[in-house]
Amino acid sequence: MTDRPNVDLDDLAAELRQSVSREIRWDAEDVESDALKLTLRRRSLSDAVAELLHRGDTVSFVTPPLTVTGLLTHCRGDLAIMDSGEATISANLAGPVVIRREQSARSGGSSSSGGSGSFKARLSEFELTGEPVGIITPTTADVILGRINVVGTDHIVMTGPGSIDWYIPLPAIALVVQAR
Repeated sequence: MTDRPNVDLDDLAAELRQSVSREIRWDAEDVESDALKLTLRRRSLSDAVAELLHRGDTVSFVTPPLTVTGLLTHCRGDLAIMDSGEATISANLAGPVVIRREQSARSGGSSSSGGSGSFKARLSEFELTGEPVGIITPTTADVILGRINVVGTDHIVMTGPGSIDWYIPLPAIALVVQAR
């Protein structure tokens, strides 16, 4: 006779299978989590904003002194455009603006067909049409109102009330407000 306790081999085999299965599941979850994180690390801000557009989420463009909320209508390159209900807001994704998701959409969303390919191209559209716009930059306390006269290589020249000219570096521009 042996001094070993009586072991049920079927119970031991079942316990080993469950243990191995649990370890494999945990490993698969870790690999999946790592793959998702790698995908998110490779995304640009434009990619993330385009996803919000496609889902139809309500978002805010945040830049002192202003926060505007609405639905995205376009996103391409360093440009995102929002309909706030009162105005059309063009955001410089390479500028001093933060995007905040306010509410996930239950359905809907849209694609970004047509439209400007960059923030600078959007500014050029405003130059060509000559329509009045408001420029939001965190370096000024107020909205700069006027018409864009020239879109330069790294700045815009804008004439505001009283024929005052503003020279605004492109990276300093957060938002362009187009009233309805």
